[in-house]
Amino acid sequence: MGWNKNTTSASSIDTTLKVLKELGESYSLKEIGIVTGYGLNDDLPNDESKKYKLRRLEYKDKVIIEQIIRNTDCDINDVIISKEFKKGEEPKDFELERTYDNDLGKYVKEGDEEYE
Repeated sequence: MGWNKNTTSASSIDTTLKVLKELGESYSLKEIGIVTGYGLNDDLPNDESKKYKLRRLEYKDKVIIEQIIRNTDCDINDVIISKEFKKGEEPKDFELERTYDNDLGKYVKEGDEEYE
C-alpha cells in the first residue's frame, strides 16, 4: 500500500492569537499534547517523523482546543482542527487524537474489535 497523504492544519488558533495581540487582549496559551505526523510531508531525515504541538487557547469567556483527525485511508490527509467552547463547558475527556475509518463510516479507537 502506498501512502499519499499529508498532515495539514485547519486550526484557527494562530489567526485568533494574531487578532488578540493586535487588540491588546489578554489570553492564555498552553501546549496540551504532541502528535506524530504520518504524512509524506512529515518524513524527516534519519527515519524520524515530524511532531506537531497541540494547543489550548483561553481568552475572555472562550476556549479553543486543537485536535488531530486522522483517516485510515492512506490517500486522505490527516488534519489538525480547532474546536471552540464556552469556558467551563469544554469536555473534560476531550480526545486530542481521533481516527476516522472510511470503511466503517465512523470514528474508531485502537483496541476496538473492528479496528485491527
